[in-house]
Amino acid sequence: MKNTLKYLIFGGLLLTPFIVFLVPQSMFFPFVVGKGFAFRILVEILFGLFVVLAFLDKEYRSKFSWLTKSILLFTFVILVADLLGENPYKSIWSNYERMEGFMFVLHLAMFYLVASTVINKKEKWGQLFSTSIFASVLMSFYGMFQLAGKISISQGGVRLDGTLGNSTYLAIYLVFHIFLCLYFLVNSKAKWQKWVYGSVALMEIWLLYFTATRGAILGLIGGLLLTALLLIWRSKTEEGCLIGDQSKRLENRILRKISIWLLGVVAVVIIGFLFVRDADFVKSSPVLSRFSTLSVTEFRTQGRYYVWPMAIKGIAERPLLGWGQESFNFVFNKYYDPGLFGQEEWFDRTHNTFLDWMIAGGVIGFLAYISIYVALFYLIWRRKSPFSLAEKSVLTGMISAYIFHNIFVFDNLVSYIIFFSVLAFVHSISVKDEIGTSAFYTKVYSRDVVNYVVLPVAVLITAGMIYFVNVPALQANFTLIQALSNQGNDPEKNLELFKKVFAYNSYGSAEAVEHLAQTTTRLASLSVSDEIKQNYYNFTREKLEERVAKNPNDARYLVFTGSFFNKFGQYDEAIKYLERALVESPNKQSIHFELGTSYLGKGDKQKMLELFRIAYELKPSATESQVIYLIGGIYAKNQEVQDEVLKAISKNIWISDDRIVKAYSEVGDYDNVFIILNARLEKNPTDLQTKFTLAEAYVRVGQKQKAISLIGEMIAQDPTFKEQGEAVIKQILSM
Repeated sequence: MKNTLKYLIFGGLLLTPFIVFLVPQSMFFPFVVGKGFAFRILVEILFGLFVVLAFLDKEYRSKFSWLTKSILLFTFVILVADLLGENPYKSIWSNYERMEGFMFVLHLAMFYLVASTVINKKEKWGQLFSTSIFASVLMSFYGMFQLAGKISISQGGVRLDGTLGNSTYLAIYLVFHIFLCLYFLVNSKAKWQKWVYGSVALMEIWLLYFTATRGAILGLIGGLLLTALLLIWRSKTEEGCLIGDQSKRLENRILRKISIWLLGVVAVVIIGFLFVRDADFVKSSPVLSRFSTLSVTEFRTQGRYYVWPMAIKGIAERPLLGWGQESFNFVFNKYYDPGLFGQEEWFDRTHNTFLDWMIAGGVIGFLAYISIYVALFYLIWRRKSPFSLAEKSVLTGMISAYIFHNIFVFDNLVSYIIFFSVLAFVHSISVKDEIGTSAFYTKVYSRDVVNYVVLPVAVLITAGMIYFVNVPALQANFTLIQALSNQGNDPEKNLELFKKVFAYNSYGSAEAVEHLAQTTTRLASLSVSDEIKQNYYNFTREKLEERVAKNPNDARYLVFTGSFFNKFGQYDEAIKYLERALVESPNKQSIHFELGTSYLGKGDKQKMLELFRIAYELKPSATESQVIYLIGGIYAKNQEVQDEVLKAISKNIWISDDRIVKAYSEVGDYDNVFIILNARLEKNPTDLQTKFTLAEAYVRVGQKQKAISLIGEMIAQDPTFKEQGEAVIKQILSM
């Protein structure tokens, strides 16, 4: 039984590198959800087997190094922070887009305990990491097909993303495996092995380039430089201690020479690039151009420039245990910087892993997270370390590259799994010869106790965890994607599918309510029965109000609910929610604009204009602010506002934005309608839609002959329009 459990656990661990390829299209957020559920279920099964094995054999009971203690401390602190946070439910369960939260942290800790205890030989770790490298080679081939245009890049553009759905995720995945190849390269004795690992590393460096992820690429360069510097420095320092060990002295000298060459090559590449950064071939390259524009000025245009100070304010407000995981949105809304207007509307991450953990767990959680790195480097470099100098240097370079990368992005499910695999490896190799003397390590349990007590309890707990942690959310996920795929085919069946999603009572309900509201809004303009529309409206209203009741301080749901009521002309209801949203996020222009739209719908144009003015003054340079404030001035018939904005706004925007034409038309200012539409026709004389809109405007002001003349031009221009055009002319003449 013991051997069977060992083989099952090790076999399960060998499956983890292939989780990266799971992209089930029948699931909502397939690039994340499939991997997330697969990892959770696999870990739950392996942990159950591990518990039984630990009772059977004291050799398989976890040894508590400083690294293990730091991981368990981190897990405990984050649990406390989540329970005391702004939204404990979401902090624990996360959502489909991220699949993180405390449940993910718990599973990482469980994975670490299993892997670090059951794999207690370097050869076994070699098999696991070789398997992971093999998986990365398959991923590299997938990336090559994307590069060749045979497989589409899921996020669009030219940046490779493999089966991870995000180029940044693929980049750090490749960085880890490049360093794993280097680790095997310095340990390989056979030349063919060196050639294999060296070739894989070069191939993945080449593919990393096409992810165009600057943080990962710079992290790799920095990690390689650090590795080389450590080898040069430490090999020289240790050489005096190797008198008599000529083979080791020779190996150190070879490593030192390779490191010097590496430093030289990297230096030449960096200096060479600085000389050609303004060349045309650099500017035309989608990858090189991203590096050529690196500067403080460019940073000021990025979301991080605004988001990081917002995060620091949030940390200052809750310094000890933070806001809980998945709660940055509260900080983002409360301390929203108007300069961010025009970029992503709802940030849920700071785009800095270390700031993310300070938001999630405060200073205490952050220090617990940092303690993992401190313990890791301690085990790698301590006097009794079982690692060679080359191994220490490569591992240090790997983790340093990962740290640098994480300064500019948020971490993800796949890179967390690889990182915790490395943590488990370092712990396992570092403590494999240590023998515990406490009762925990010496107590022997009889086979009867294991068979009739431990095994049944482990099976029940594992089965319960698999069900309660995964099944309702999985069922909700599958049902939600069915509801979204069924749009427009059978509205009644679609509504039943949405109801089924909510009946599972999982964290999928938060995702479903937004899509339900969008579906209901879209359905309102379709030719379906009023009864069906009313049923959708009633159910959507019920679920939105439930969501707001559960999250009364979440501006996102307040805005979503207010916007929903606006679309159905329920302006008083919309105002009730949008004014609450404005309290939670007073500097967010989009909320002012949405609330202003509510007052416009009620006919209170002065209140509308005041809200539009506040939003406009928060960032007058934003084109969207200019357009909406101008529209407010048009509806309020405030010529002073119109003149002010028209001085700032681009003429092309004024001419091309249909909302401006609509506003002029609705207030009866047809002089400006004619100016805009004729200006459009000057730029594009064959634009049939513009001609038709102009003809409609002529009809409204009683200039029927001009309208008929325009319709005649359209018929001559496009003979397929003849039948429709003649019908329009008859209609005009009969008016």
